[in-house]
Amino acid sequence: MSETGWKIEIDSGVEPGKRLRRMLVGEPGRRTRLLAVVVAVLAGASVADALAARPGAPLTTAATAATSSYASATDAVVSSSAAQSSGWFCAGASGIGGSALGTLLFTNPTSHAVRGTVSAAAAGGPTRSVALTVPPDDQIGMVPAQVSPGPWVAATVLLDGGGVGVSQVVSGPLGWSTAPCASSAQPNWYFAHGSTASGASLSLSLYNPSVTDAVVDVTLDSSSAGLVEPPAYQGIAVPAGSLVVENVGDHLTSDPAVATVVSATSGTVVAAELQSTPGPSGGGGSSLLLGVPSPAPEWDFPEEIDPTGGNLVFHVFNPSAQTAFVTVKIGLADAEAEPLKLRVASHSDSDLIAEREVRIPTSSSYSLEFSSARGVGIVVDREISAPASSEAPQVGQVHGVPGGIREVLLPAVVQPGSGAVSLAVSDVSSHPVKVTVEGATSRVALPGLGRRTVLPGRSLVASPQADPALGAEPLYVVASGPVAVELDAVPAGPLGAVVVPAMILHCALCG
Repeated sequence: MSETGWKIEIDSGVEPGKRLRRMLVGEPGRRTRLLAVVVAVLAGASVADALAARPGAPLTTAATAATSSYASATDAVVSSSAAQSSGWFCAGASGIGGSALGTLLFTNPTSHAVRGTVSAAAAGGPTRSVALTVPPDDQIGMVPAQVSPGPWVAATVLLDGGGVGVSQVVSGPLGWSTAPCASSAQPNWYFAHGSTASGASLSLSLYNPSVTDAVVDVTLDSSSAGLVEPPAYQGIAVPAGSLVVENVGDHLTSDPAVATVVSATSGTVVAAELQSTPGPSGGGGSSLLLGVPSPAPEWDFPEEIDPTGGNLVFHVFNPSAQTAFVTVKIGLADAEAEPLKLRVASHSDSDLIAEREVRIPTSSSYSLEFSSARGVGIVVDREISAPASSEAPQVGQVHGVPGGIREVLLPAVVQPGSGAVSLAVSDVSSHPVKVTVEGATSRVALPGLGRRTVLPGRSLVASPQADPALGAEPLYVVASGPVAVELDAVPAGPLGAVVVPAMILHCALCG
């Protein structure tokens, strides 16, 4: 019996590419062996942040950088492989018996094993810890509710090294979704859209991974009721190492559009939302969203295709005290389109409904860039729905990509996913960029995707027809200039309902 807790067992005789298809998701017994359960003291988020921030060499030899807007508006940063320690914090998934069972994914594209611990905290329950080993050139999974059972479970992952990305997959009767875990706790979090209408449920998870207590205020911006500050949501106590889950529908019922702002008056937290949306005539979807720690002046969507018989809506939320004047650039493959203009009042949201805009094509793919004048920060989400007759999930919601990045890590698609349907990389700069897409474990460029030139406002799009193994192993996307990246997974009714998290890679040049 081990004295360190649980350990994920790996079949070292299986090639890495094959191991990716035999991960824990949906089959926890194949990857874990119960050894012992030990009581753990949850390490402080501030300590983990400091450890993760230690300098080190870039993950690859490619020159990497991130715009300051991206660095401040995302909280999924993979530390350098040379870092001595790193930390990740995962909130938002329900436990065993919940509406969307959560699984943690550990993606290690480095050439060495990385060890650490996973501390799982059930809402209203204890925190328990298990040991973890992530093999080199591999991706494995763990169900945190098996560590600390409960209806809702959050987790802290502390690693004795860097280079490993951590994300979360949820799966339930309405389908599946995936999102990154957070690489640090923050005082503020923003969500552009949620709904409690027509049987939909919206759950807000507040996780405090530190050793000091936090106090949180939650503000709701409603399409029908305006700015709402429920007394029960002011001064929410989130003790050290605990998870608190709030049902937004308790305070805003049958509301079709709710934006959420989380502000810690003391301490820091990690905030996530789980949106469950039943379809009007069957079907629906569950969307897991890690909050945005800071609004940004630019958000990008690399590939869009209007779903046949469905809807495609972009929710633009302005949490600032100023009016936001937003320009929406439309990127077409072989033509030019005049930008659209939006005016978004202070503390409110505005919707762009794709099928109502004659400048947006209905039968071909395109990209969108939302940019706010004078640097006013906004948050933009995309919500897409397809008919109930299509494959689940029929509804999905994701954040846009804030600003632009130069190097990202994309996890492999795992159960209940069956593969990737499309990879899009759009040039969000004013000059051509060189893009290479390579397997993060094989270190080999995908066919036809080595140093491809992408023009400003255009997208490089790859599909399984070009590479049947797309999504079978983690991917690096490396660009000479800022790009936006989206990897769409299946099964899903419409393209873009399930998006694999794009995690920025740490480097000395990153803002």
